[in-house]
Amino acid sequence: MANKGETKCLKVNNATSISGVTKTKRFVFNPKSGKHSKTTSISIGYVLKHLLNICDNTKEVKYIINNRDILVDKKIVKKYNLPVGLFDVIEIPKMEKYYILIYATNGAYVLEEINKQESNYKVCKITSKVITKKGQIQLSTNDGRVLITANQAYKTGASIKLDLFENTIKEYFPLEKGRDVFVFAGKHTGQKGKVEDIKAGTMKKPTLIQLKSSGIDFETVEKNIIVIN
Repeated sequence: MANKGETKCLKVNNATSISGVTKTKRFVFNPKSGKHSKTTSISIGYVLKHLLNICDNTKEVKYIINNRDILVDKKIVKKYNLPVGLFDVIEIPKMEKYYILIYATNGAYVLEEINKQESNYKVCKITSKVITKKGQIQLSTNDGRVLITANQAYKTGASIKLDLFENTIKEYFPLEKGRDVFVFAGKHTGQKGKVEDIKAGTMKKPTLIQLKSSGIDFETVEKNIIVIN
């Protein structure tokens, strides 16, 4: 039997909670595997149709995409099922609108409007660090990027501010006391807080981060946060 390929739509019952889709709809766009996993991303078509509400149907979504009117992280979008995720920068140049994708407190993705200057940069979390055969440092980030650098100060769990035009690191945000973080998983999803304390983990226990948000103290594991400043 011939391979029919990947389905372009996804039943609402199978959609993850991050889509925030209501049960009144039967199907949503199925994000293609890419820089974000399917469990942590939604499709750009879903963003246009359900978050921005600038399209009524799939035909209109395809028309906008084919007109090359949408950019994600400064790159023209060519497919409506392109996966987008945390802190991705979405631009509509003709409308002079700029957004980043973040989590709301209910765990669903929402758009936060930013200005044009802010759209030139993006915060990424360092998920791994290895030394290449040539002695260079190779960093991997939460959005699937691989960056080569000679600076050995970068650590996993920290964040970088990336220049989207030059694809270069402009600032480094280490995970330390006093830093501002965004919680993107767990019961405190969508909250911003300041690091009060860091409890080092072991081989069996994860690193715990003590945070304060709006005067309330809470604790979460390191993998649930991203340093934003």
